[in-house]
Amino acid sequence: MTDLAIRGGTVVMPEGERRADIAIDGERISRIGDVGPASREIEARGRVVLPGCVDLHTHLASTPTFTPLDDFAHGTRAAIAGGVTTVVSMVYQEDGSLRRGVERAMRDAEGSLADFAFHVVVTDPSEAARGEIPGLLRDGHAGLKVFMVSPRFVERRDEYRLLLQAAAETGAVVAIHAEDHAIVAARTADLHRHGRTGVEHFPASRPVEAEVKAVAEAVELAAATEATIYLVHLSSRRAIDALRDGKRRARVFGETRPLYLYLTRAQFARPDAALWVGQPPLREVDDVDAVWSALADGTLDTVGTDHIPHTRAAKLAPGLAFDRIPPGVSNLETLLSMLYSEGVRKGRLTLARLVEVLATAPARIAGIYPRKGVLAVGSDADIVIFDPHARRTIRAADLHSACDYDPYEGWDVTGWPEAVLLRGEVAFERGSVRGEPGGRFVPRSAVKW
Repeated sequence: MTDLAIRGGTVVMPEGERRADIAIDGERISRIGDVGPASREIEARGRVVLPGCVDLHTHLASTPTFTPLDDFAHGTRAAIAGGVTTVVSMVYQEDGSLRRGVERAMRDAEGSLADFAFHVVVTDPSEAARGEIPGLLRDGHAGLKVFMVSPRFVERRDEYRLLLQAAAETGAVVAIHAEDHAIVAARTADLHRHGRTGVEHFPASRPVEAEVKAVAEAVELAAATEATIYLVHLSSRRAIDALRDGKRRARVFGETRPLYLYLTRAQFARPDAALWVGQPPLREVDDVDAVWSALADGTLDTVGTDHIPHTRAAKLAPGLAFDRIPPGVSNLETLLSMLYSEGVRKGRLTLARLVEVLATAPARIAGIYPRKGVLAVGSDADIVIFDPHARRTIRAADLHSACDYDPYEGWDVTGWPEAVLLRGEVAFERGSVRGEPGGRFVPRSAVKW
């Protein structure tokens, strides 16, 4: 007898959508189709059944000097409630060592309700750090991250090139924050010099030109070193054009994040504009249109949240210049529902494409497919039973992040998770998080690009 059967939902699989039952035995999917008797059953008629989402870009791990508002315990409650069953958190190199950063993150992740993996932010691309990469790969840690906007990248460009070469040799993926340091530094200094330090000047400090130049340079590095790169949070039409060109010349994946799908630079005319400060800034309406088009046509591969919220008080603290406002917002719990409501229901994305960008593609890039990111026999039973007709008004008070505001406060959304399973166990059901800490590290499998 099957352990658990999910009955009669519209199941979204690589080969298409169909009404079917799903059988779960242990932690894995054992059958999709007609399923016989089961010890437990979940009724899913009238619901859409999706694979759990995989978010390749979160910031849930601590550093020696910083603990995020949404740590693994808080952030993964929001993730599970939103249908995100696997999170990839950025962790920081510590005392020159990549492994020490990973060890800290593993301790932090003991509080995780979701399964997890890491990208290690490389702030010191030394020979010793590069030498750690093969050992980390053997342990299943195959993601690095580089901030091109950091002055360290400019000062040590040759060593970062060697880092990408080492990543290419071992099969690691390098996530890249692509903004040009020189342009951002010059624009910021000029605005300060003229006394234009209010948040309304934030977009001018990080112009599209900075993003485009850095994307082009990142592609050149990828082409020269044969590294696989993952360009995070792309925000503008011109950056997406550079990504499209780059895909013809190197192994390049591209991500956008929710802010660039739903909001524009007009937010910075508001008195509480600091609430939406993120890097890069919000762009123009034309850029939003371009992001949607690129998501639909496959130029952009994923939507990642870049989840790192701060309290309203921290964002709106008096006297903060635009470059001192802590960047980042909450996105994990609303990721799936908003993309369904604004994308699928409005005809911008197909349901299959939504699954691709939120589950399948990120799982492939992370090297954890088909264990994660797909509904298939043998895959982990990470499953979202999604009510396509449920209506919600987004309010921070109703959500599970530790943050006291939400960037989409007051938005009306149609479509919301009814139940979420992690490895066959119900972790969220009808508004209540039922899961407990017990998320597992998901090691990367060998990937042949």
